[in-house]
Amino acid sequence: MSQSYKVIRADNHKLLMKFVDFPFQLYKHSSYWIPPMRNDEFNAMLPEKNPSLIESDFSYWLVLKNETVVGRVAGYINRRDNKLRDRKASRFGSIDFVDEPLVCELLLDQVEDWSKSMGMTQIDGPLGPGHFDRNCILIDGFEELPTVISSYNYPYYSDYIEACGYFKEVDYLEHRIRISGEPDRRIEKISSYVLKKKNLSIWPVPSKQELMKRGKEFFELINEAYSGLHDFVPLNEAEINYLIDHFFSYINPEFVKIVIDSNNKMVAAGIAMESFSEAMQACEGRLFPLGWLKIILKMRKNDVLDLCLVAVGSKFRNQGLNSVLMHEMHKSAIRKGLKWAETNGELETNSEILEMWKGYDFKTHKRRRIYTKKL
Repeated sequence: MSQSYKVIRADNHKLLMKFVDFPFQLYKHSSYWIPPMRNDEFNAMLPEKNPSLIESDFSYWLVLKNETVVGRVAGYINRRDNKLRDRKASRFGSIDFVDEPLVCELLLDQVEDWSKSMGMTQIDGPLGPGHFDRNCILIDGFEELPTVISSYNYPYYSDYIEACGYFKEVDYLEHRIRISGEPDRRIEKISSYVLKKKNLSIWPVPSKQELMKRGKEFFELINEAYSGLHDFVPLNEAEINYLIDHFFSYINPEFVKIVIDSNNKMVAAGIAMESFSEAMQACEGRLFPLGWLKIILKMRKNDVLDLCLVAVGSKFRNQGLNSVLMHEMHKSAIRKGLKWAETNGELETNSEILEMWKGYDFKTHKRRRIYTKKL
């Protein structure tokens, strides 16, 4: 190790705040990085605040150069994931570093040493402790604004990570979709036919409170629909309650589309939200004293819809319900006067989801990657 660099564990409040604050310094001149809320980032690092950490081992490290932070990384071992897949794998996440290969090497060496000391034989990343954490390295689309639940990094990240012996495990694709001025009549007919044939209907979400009452049912559907997908571990009760409080609390019910059967059982669901990307840039990670006002002013000019997730129960998979959900979302977007929609990461191997966009005016404009390495 160069004498000017040192690696330290972030194991107290002051160092954890340095961990949270480092990206704000690294990306302060970037037009594309979306600042998260500092308090949310800090709380997510604590097991008493984040239930995904309860059944995980974890640690956080900083690289300092002359007492200045130049890199950060987290290490996680998701015990439930390892048991489910019968393997001994760790994860690196929240990785950020200056444009210096040695800093990246020091960060990854630290996580690897820790992982081996814990008996692990493989490391993947970037991944968080839970499925809905920010993950992946952006490898294409550096001049595109991310969604608020996605991430951004500089182009040099992938080169330096690969130089440390990491290889592609899987890629995720993201798309930008032009919202037409009126719904597609062909898709309208298909949607009506599918609902009638399967004796299904759209549940008109009456309020945020009523939506939250069905939150457990929603995330149980997620567990069923996402079973078998890469890196997905079924959500436990604590995680479900956490997501209901932290996710549904700020979702506009107008952009929640739920399909129910004749017994009022949820069989498919889709969630979107008006884009907060530019608003989050404006408030710079703080609501007070004036961050909330900056958000309100930016949102008045927003014309983008972020598509968060789609889930279809196994009984109705490959039967057109994805198109039904997107058609309903399209109609809401038109009513709101939105012009564009942004998807979040979709597995490049998930042909069912990728096929859904063929009826729309879209382009694939971002690619993200998860890496892996044997230890």
